Amino acid sequence: MYTKKRLQNIVTTSSLLLPAATVICALLWFFYNSKGELSQWIGLACCAICTALVVELNNTHVLIRIRTRMVSTLFLLIWSCNGYLHPFQHGHVLILCMLICYHALFSVQQGVKSTGVTFLIFLSLGFTSLLIQPMCILILPFFLALNYFRSLSFRSFLAGILGFILPAWLVFSCCFLTDNMPLVSAYASDTSQWVPFQYTTVDWHQIAAMALLLVLLVPSILHFLQNNYQDKIRVRMLYYFMLWMQIYLFVGLCILPHLFNELFLLIVLNSCPLIAHFFTLTNHKFSNIFFMVACVLVLLLTGYNLWMPL
Repeated sequence: MYTKKRLQNIVTTSSLLLPAATVICALLWFFYNSKGELSQWIGLACCAICTALVVELNNTHVLIRIRTRMVSTLFLLIWSCNGYLHPFQHGHVLILCMLICYHALFSVQQGVKSTGVTFLIFLSLGFTSLLIQPMCILILPFFLALNYFRSLSFRSFLAGILGFILPAWLVFSCCFLTDNMPLVSAYASDTSQWVPFQYTTVDWHQIAAMALLLVLLVPSILHFLQNNYQDKIRVRMLYYFMLWMQIYLFVGLCILPHLFNELFLLIVLNSCPLIAHFFTLTNHKFSNIFFMVACVLVLLLTGYNLWMPL
């Protein structure tokens, strides 16, 4: 039976979607970086690398059952339209390491020999925990995820522990050999990153970005929960992992709002497949209208972020 293609279906399945979004986002980065700051160029390079990893993640694990670049396009657009995420910061390293973790985790689903991959996952988490101490809380969901994917064994558990402590051990060894132990003491006694409920650090740009993401995310989650039976079991497991990770990250953001930039990028990473799943696989009047409204909201957010600094 012939089904009429609506605007959302034409856009989401177009082969020109990602190239067009790349051009638009490049213009945004150049506009924000009119002074040619090095940190923004480094941030652009991180954004490009992470977007390429998202493309590969979608291609390798077929997160959407039809051909689309919507996942990577959403990731690129949301990152680019928020100017406060452009300068190089710890969150860029965090999202890069998290993508490495996702690639590794999704590849060991029901894996028999997952020790090396598990070591890589927790090595990345250990490195990010050196930069952002509260990121050590991500150990728990990844161990639970390994168990959920039936890839956790006693050997992989030990590999994960060793991988996580290796970066800290290397830093400790370097400080010990160079007689810089006060640096270790200062790092261990620094609790400034653990101070909870500092909502005064969150500005209106960040609130607007999170509000837009929630507007897109809530109907996408409802759509997935109602229609996930059409996806393969393996793909459903990946989506459920990202859903639980979303809840975990939202709770962490409510407790530690001063880490908004870092946690927001992780939330965006987990949100994009769900939002793309909704927009790509629906074809009715409401979803088409909602898609157009979403495009207008993204334009308004971009205009707000550009206009307010001026």
